[in-house]
Amino acid sequence: MTLNRISPEAARLARRPVLQATVDAGARCGGRNALFNRNEVPPAIWAAQQASAQQVCAQCPARPSCEELALRNGAGDRAADDLVRGGRTGQELAVDREIRQPSRLAAATAADWQHLLETNTNARTHGGFVTLAAAA
Repeated sequence: MTLNRISPEAARLARRPVLQATVDAGARCGGRNALFNRNEVPPAIWAAQQASAQQVCAQCPARPSCEELALRNGAGDRAADDLVRGGRTGQELAVDREIRQPSRLAAATAADWQHLLETNTNARTHGGFVTLAAAA
């Protein structure tokens, strides 16, 4: 496994810093959020943008990491289809997070926070602190 390619199984087990590093190293979208967020565009234009974003995600080696981060970050809303992350719509992410995988995601998020606390404990002995964004 290289840093920019991770399996869905490995993504589910990885801590947030590994997931973010994988996305940063290999995401095909290059962080172009405009491609993946509705931003108040008309529905017909959004449908085309959404389809384009999903095509980019389908070929992306970082897709499993991006999807896992979206699930853990609470991205998506069942009432609004306003984004694409990890090749999935906001509605799909919300259903997975709230109905299909809430226990697994709660455990993963708790482990992420535990990792952050441990990182800060180690950093404190060396004169620094780490934020969740910096740990990611």
